[in-house]
Amino acid sequence: MSVDQSTTPRRPPIPRKKKPARRSMLPALKRIAALGWPLAVALALLLAGLATADWADRRSAAAPSSNRALLDKGDTAKVIADVSGAVARVFTYAYTDPAATERAAATVLTGRAASQYASLFGQVKAQAPVQQLALTTKVSRAGLSRLTRDGRTAVLVVFLDQTATRKGKAAGPPIAAQLVVTARHDDHGWRISDLRAA
Repeated sequence: MSVDQSTTPRRPPIPRKKKPARRSMLPALKRIAALGWPLAVALALLLAGLATADWADRRSAAAPSSNRALLDKGDTAKVIADVSGAVARVFTYAYTDPAATERAAATVLTGRAASQYASLFGQVKAQAPVQQLALTTKVSRAGLSRLTRDGRTAVLVVFLDQTATRKGKAAGPPIAAQLVVTARHDDHGWRISDLRAA
């Protein structure tokens, strides 16, 4: 006996709940990846270019050719003479004429050096009449370590001999001092912008 399949009733299929259609993330990731590689390469090239430019700037700034103190003897001698004279005037003091030192400081000091000097000079000015002190400063040696390409900023090492004298007493032996002086050139000539003990 054979069963006829056509006579057997079939059950209708059970409808399944349809899951919401998922959008495939794969095409979106492929698009991002396709953009990402060229973007990453471009970014890497940009960073490499900036690093190279920065390195070249630092190297050229440190190169001997960017330091005119090594190349221009005439300017080097003039800067040393002008700044040495300014340092000697500013650090020479007589209790009988403190205004002369104040005028010299106002003429040749600027910026941080002016504020440093004002606080130091205030103390000296207060004590000098009581002590009847005179201080003579001579530059024994000065060297220009850096002069920028534009010739507007100079860094010097200045060696000083300072002699203190009190009224009615013999001058004491010279006292040595060393300063690192930064000076900037403006319409008024060389002006000292920073003073540091060496």
